[in-house]
Amino acid sequence: MHALAIPAAATLDTQTYNLIVSLQAALEGSEPRERDTVSEVGRQLCRHLLERYQQPQETSPERLSLAPWQERKAKEMLARSLTARLFIADVAEQCAMSRSHFSRAFKKTTGMSPQEWSLDLRVRRAKELLRDLAMPISVISLECGFADQSHFSRMFGKLVGTTPKRWRQLNTRLAESA
Repeated sequence: MHALAIPAAATLDTQTYNLIVSLQAALEGSEPRERDTVSEVGRQLCRHLLERYQQPQETSPERLSLAPWQERKAKEMLARSLTARLFIADVAEQCAMSRSHFSRAFKKTTGMSPQEWSLDLRVRRAKELLRDLAMPISVISLECGFADQSHFSRMFGKLVGTTPKRWRQLNTRLAESA
């Protein structure tokens, strides 16, 4: 092989030049061990060229939030499934998005993940039902889509900071004193 002729206008960095010279020497070698050198130096050259010269890829800007129609559609679907099992992938599909993109966009739009928003909605509904003193807490838990009263009490306590029974008592006193 001939020595590399570098066009006058080209400017190669030292590392690229040295890798090319090493690659050329390895290609000219005829021993089997030289093939490993060709492979390794070729990989190093490619890695270096990509790191140094690769242009940033222009990607379409990712929508960071849901369009108004998507937010409305998602919230409607989540609200309708208060007591039924709903897969986020199904909601995402109705919003013409992938599951992961939908979840990120929903959180950006609402400040909560779809699961958090749904749980918050269920707890808000439970608060409405807790105002009816005749309705047992166990029935309210099922009406709001919780597996049982224990699950309801744990989730309610986590979000509200008190048990459903205690919340009911406090709000009954507040309503009577108003």
